Amino acid sequence: MARSKLWTLVLLAGLSAAKYIVPGGRWRDTDGNLVNAHAGCVTVDKNTGKFWLFGEYKVEGQTEGGGVSVYSSDDLATWESHGLALGL
Repeated sequence: MARSKLWTLVLLAGLSAAKYIVPGGRWRDTDGNLVNAHAGCVTVDKNTGKFWLFGEYKVEGQTEGGGVSVYSSDDLATWESHGLALGL
């Protein structure tokens, strides 16, 4: 009985550290902010293997876009913000 509880705890600890991509879910960047890259496009740098996400920066109530957001990732689940490539 004690062994099964130990294995359950080990399994749960491993799952809590796993990273998942959840379609339709809210993605957060490494600073804890929501990823803001509407109609985004992901490309990969073939030399480094790093993924880059570019998308329109939008805020509520804004009639036009606020620029192009830039994010990078090594695993497609963890995104680091690099600010705006094109700001208005």
